[in-house]
Amino acid sequence: MSTRTITGNLAADPEVVQAGSIQITKLRVIENTGEYRKGEWHPHPDLTTHFVEAKFELGENVAATLHKGDAVIVVGREHTSSWGDEGAKRYGRVLDAENIG
Repeated sequence: MSTRTITGNLAADPEVVQAGSIQITKLRVIENTGEYRKGEWHPHPDLTTHFVEAKFELGENVAATLHKGDAVIVVGREHTSSWGDEGAKRYGRVLDAENIG
């Protein structure tokens, strides 16, 4: 599994959920993406949304200090997660945060 680094702004305040015996802090990070073509920056028309989860002390610190609109940099490992009922199951990528600044 490789490490990913993303930068962006929080789309909403962090949400703390209970998952068994641990708490998980969930974040949505909005990133303005684009590409350089012939030396000029061309932004993509749509923003990219990243779903991030932080656990243990990192999650507690994030929940206590970060708020909607804050700029963040996140380093972590990405995996595919699923939710919903059979027949209507949806899939998405989630970044398990190792560091957040």
